[in-house]
Amino acid sequence: MTEQQTEILYPIFKSLSVQKIKTETEQINHNKNLIASFERIKSMEASETLASIDNVICNYQLINEKIKEKNKTHSVLFNPLTFFPIGETMHSFLIANLINPNGKHGQGNLFLKTFLKQLDIEVFENDNWIVTAETGRIDILLRRLHPHTVIVIENKSNYASDQENQLYRYWFQEIYLPNLKQFGDKTIEQTSNNNNYQIIYLTPADWKLPTDSSMIKPNGYDATLPYRIPIEPKIWLFNKHIVKWLNDTVKELHEENHRLREYIKQYIELWT
Repeated sequence: MTEQQTEILYPIFKSLSVQKIKTETEQINHNKNLIASFERIKSMEASETLASIDNVICNYQLINEKIKEKNKTHSVLFNPLTFFPIGETMHSFLIANLINPNGKHGQGNLFLKTFLKQLDIEVFENDNWIVTAETGRIDILLRRLHPHTVIVIENKSNYASDQENQLYRYWFQEIYLPNLKQFGDKTIEQTSNNNNYQIIYLTPADWKLPTDSSMIKPNGYDATLPYRIPIEPKIWLFNKHIVKWLNDTVKELHEENHRLREYIKQYIELWT
């Protein structure tokens, strides 16, 4: 309630609380005054609401005109990526190609370094990374031999449902088995608390999270294996983590590399 509304109603409520109404006439008069006060407030609120709507419309028209002017000179509303349906597979290929040091972007490990920086994984000068997309049902997979590093990325850009035991199978296949020969019975201990082994759940919305069923052991697996995946997946949002990664990387591009910079900008626009 506004100060002006309080000023109108206060005397009436005060009189009702401190005076005993003696006659029916007095009661009727009090009721009329109360109704009149509420009608005044209703009228005030209606006027204020209409004024606010007028302001919103005027502001919208001004903003819309500015956007049209900007679009005429810079085509800010033109994004070729919006003309084609980009499914999860294409998103995976786009992201993996940027991360890949051997990608056609020509930037070497620039995108890889800024990506791994967000995961607190150190990059060395003579690193040999293998980056694949849509191989063995894994959306994006990053592997390094020395020091052994595995990053599994499950891409849910189009809100696809999780498969039963999906993340558990990826952990078993890409992290547990490759280390079993070296660590034996200590494989789980050596990999579950090691930053070089990570699973990223890439999602377009913070409510789209891994299901419990995707993280539990499939039937038929060795009884000594844990019931639940021993590595907690990291939740990454497209409009937060991916956008930050790309923005950080664009800053380091050569000033004349307009082609790649514009492509990155257009991809970011899909998520912001």
